[in-house]
Amino acid sequence: MVGAYHLVCHECPFEGLYDERATAERERTAHESTTDHRTTLLDISEPEPAGVPGPS
Repeated sequence: MVGAYHLVCHECPFEGLYDERATAERERTAHESTTDHRTTLLDISEPEPAGVPGPS
């Protein structure tokens, strides 16, 4: 299965969607190094955890 990784910066409009974790991590490291911004990298290819209700 191909991955799906969403990278978003909390301090500027930088955002990306990647199908390889290594690429997403490289982009994250590069952005954080050059800007000193905080980012989040989420694996969105995984299903939601069991027991979490969906939209009503």
